[in-house]
Amino acid sequence: MDALGIDLGSAITDAFDDLTREKVNYAADPSRWAAERGKMHIWSKQREVLESIRDNRRTVVRACHSAGKSFIAASAACWWIDSHPPGEAFILTSAPTAPQVRAILWRNINRIHASANLPGRCNQTEWIMPTGDNADELVGIGRKPSEHSEGSFQGIHARYVLVILDESQGVPKALWDATESIASNANARILAIGNPDVTSGPFVDACRSPELWNEIHIGFKHTPASTGEDVPEEVADGLISQEWAHDRAIAWGEDSALYQSKVLGEIPTGDVDPWR
Repeated sequence: MDALGIDLGSAITDAFDDLTREKVNYAADPSRWAAERGKMHIWSKQREVLESIRDNRRTVVRACHSAGKSFIAASAACWWIDSHPPGEAFILTSAPTAPQVRAILWRNINRIHASANLPGRCNQTEWIMPTGDNADELVGIGRKPSEHSEGSFQGIHARYVLVILDESQGVPKALWDATESIASNANARILAIGNPDVTSGPFVDACRSPELWNEIHIGFKHTPASTGEDVPEEVADGLISQEWAHDRAIAWGEDSALYQSKVLGEIPTGDVDPWR
């Protein structure tokens, strides 16, 4: 820090990051964005999710418990805003309840935004970007289902729109239908991610519609605890463990709907009681 109280190291790093951002097409390489701009480690299935959003209009992810679902959804949101031209990108997110919107997805968005020193400012449900002349622009918003209707989506327009439905197995069909009204242009994308603890509904329909949705399956067998993929300790600590999967096989039974959904990431053959 110099005599004026300026942290020259941080200032140089910020300037380098901004210069790199201008020269690198991070929109085309989300994995590089995660490493360089996001300053995070993402494992193989998480890279697959980001690359699917890049390449497909609609991506649906059915995943086991503790697979990093909300983290990669938040990473996608941050990559989307940071890698597309200022003023041309927008993210709209939802989840079954208001606490899930704020305490899960947007909590992760805020953490990534802060740790990566991304532009603008975030609160519990909004990302606001300065546009100059003391003006601000809303570039991201989280809403609970009761705040949604097809009509409420009208008027939200941007060249690059990403709609994220977190815990989407619990999102009502009306909201799934309404997402199409905002994600109607060629550059728009939809990410629906969740645990397959339902046997029917729009989430299951999406998983079974390869002509419309690119489906990504993340079961315990795909995770680092099972494959041996090398990940940092702090990443591994947040993911499903061999011990937990083994214990659930004993407690629930490998043929149970709970085991199929929570451990295998499969659409169950029977009803799942989430409060069991």
